[in-house]
Amino acid sequence: MTIELTSVGKSITEANGEVRELFSDLDFSLSGVPTSVAIMGRSGSGKTSLLRILAGLDPRYSGEYYFDGEEVGRDPLKLTRLRWNSIGYVTQHFDLLSDRSVLRNVMFGCPDRRNAKARSLESLERVGIAYLANKPVNRLSGGESQRVAIARALTKHPRVLLADEPTGALDAETEEHILTVFDDVKSAGTSIVVATHSDKVAARCDRILYLVDRQLRCD
Repeated sequence: MTIELTSVGKSITEANGEVRELFSDLDFSLSGVPTSVAIMGRSGSGKTSLLRILAGLDPRYSGEYYFDGEEVGRDPLKLTRLRWNSIGYVTQHFDLLSDRSVLRNVMFGCPDRRNAKARSLESLERVGIAYLANKPVNRLSGGESQRVAIARALTKHPRVLLADEPTGALDAETEEHILTVFDDVKSAGTSIVVATHSDKVAARCDRILYLVDRQLRCD
């Protein structure tokens, strides 16, 4: 599995109408054996925007994005296929269906409809909340919701897992459990890209990159 961003730029329009450039001529690559990468930077530096581009959720950028040597481009159908078949994405705000159960939320992320329930229960077991399978999502704590979002991303057995502050709502013990799950996922063949403010999370990754002055830099 290879990912390559070449000369990527992204700007946003602030509430006051001003345009702010998040990054410019940014390059990023992921290839070879499964690996884990932490992306760090101050709030507002563009970490979430970068993950959204990698996830195929934001086509409004300049530059080129290649996945396994094929240009992703801006085609909606191609982007949907990429997300559905290859990418698991844990958003910072979970994006769960509040009127559905935990299990239904996780099943929603599984492309294998025939085995969706079994795979979803397996993912819930991995993150330690299988006992919550039938609980309505709107009755969960923040930490429980975060683990549901992680389970949903894992249930598709993605080739790459993108995670935006995946331990931000977790206590220390649960954070360690989730980091161990990520280690296991990588060992099973999935690369991981994590946006984080946590030095502990970053230290568990193979590489640490910093989004500074509109560029990704090594320490």
